[in-house]
Amino acid sequence: MINREKLKAIFPFLAEIIRWAKRRKNELPAIKRHLARKRFQKNNLHINKGKIKVVFICQYIPAWSKNKQLYETLKNDRRFELLLLCIPDRISSNKLLDPDDLSNDTFDYFSGHGYRESINALVGKNRWLDLKSLHPDYVIYNRYDRPMPTPYTSAAVSTYAKVCLISYGLALHRAGEFMFDKRFAANTYCLFSESEEKKNEFIRWNRILCRLRLSKAVCCGITGVENALKAKQDKTGAWDFSTNSFRAIYAPRWTQDSIWGGSSFLKYKEAFLKIADEFSNMDILLRPHPLMFGNFINTGVMTENEVTEYKRQCELRSNLSLDSEKEYHATFWNSSVLICDYTSMIIEYYVTGNPIIFLTYDENIVYTDLMYDMLSGCYIVHDENELRDVLGNLICGVDPLADKRKAVINKLAGNDNYNVSENMKRILLQGYHD
Repeated sequence: MINREKLKAIFPFLAEIIRWAKRRKNELPAIKRHLARKRFQKNNLHINKGKIKVVFICQYIPAWSKNKQLYETLKNDRRFELLLLCIPDRISSNKLLDPDDLSNDTFDYFSGHGYRESINALVGKNRWLDLKSLHPDYVIYNRYDRPMPTPYTSAAVSTYAKVCLISYGLALHRAGEFMFDKRFAANTYCLFSESEEKKNEFIRWNRILCRLRLSKAVCCGITGVENALKAKQDKTGAWDFSTNSFRAIYAPRWTQDSIWGGSSFLKYKEAFLKIADEFSNMDILLRPHPLMFGNFINTGVMTENEVTEYKRQCELRSNLSLDSEKEYHATFWNSSVLICDYTSMIIEYYVTGNPIIFLTYDENIVYTDLMYDMLSGCYIVHDENELRDVLGNLICGVDPLADKRKAVINKLAGNDNYNVSENMKRILLQGYHD
């Protein structure tokens, strides 16, 4: 009979086996898919006539900013052939919310903005373009599988093309399990990582795949930094309503989930209406996450009537506007301050050099070293009075944290974040025959 001391010795061993099995459960089925892809691409190598065919999955339009510079870089290289597969953003659990609605706002947006490589993924009622028939070498995602139609999930596509991931969100705290989707990761040929930390996490979960050279992660730099820098000369963005020189963006998070610090909107929504009334020399652009109002209605923290009334209150004020623009870099460069919750956009705004006011700092969250560096140059406020004081000082030109932000910007510039898309192109060229 096993005594208590022996059980204590066995439990850690069993726990380690269980952890190993959890990490490997996604890898083993993925090996079969990767090998099927290698066979398919080897047998069809001649079809693209020496061109490297790259398909960008386009669905959530604001996320295009993460792919745009790579698209521009590849477009100027004759060795590549590009396609933009435009998928409507009305999908949940891999199915269209309304199968009878054949409109595609994503395709309308990209084709309307001069992207000649755009193709409509929705070809009929519950019918999707056969991506496999196009023989892509690479398919580049910036979202995971849940909002994808079943034929475009990573499990399906990885059987005939190399799946690459450029994360839409930037991991700025050590949430471990939340760094990336593990099932998607197992089907991924290459993760273009923004940090060594995320790269190492990917390899840890895909250990077998990486050892077999079926999957890899490469630290290429932060796409958001490169994209923000190259958008500096763009137009004014969403500031058409503005008449003041001091412009504030308020970007609240969409979820109340405490692991991300939650959303400040419910706490500060009335305060921003008051501040707009009292600070007539400041224009305020409210840029909530596109999912925020819908999520608040679905979770019962706001009613549909309350959301409608709040939007009406914003419209009544000439110096307060709701941002409906899809892209945001030009809006950033033409602003004076960002007021925000936890968001990966913070690093994209950081390179403007303008001040940032952070509303949801939580000392219980363990942030990454990069986030702690950035927070050292941010104004952390805890209530409406502190927010008013900081805004009043900034309007008067009092910005004591400016030098700290400059130091962080110089650090970012030294990490090759100006050449991210060139780094990615080099990886695509190197991996063409894998």
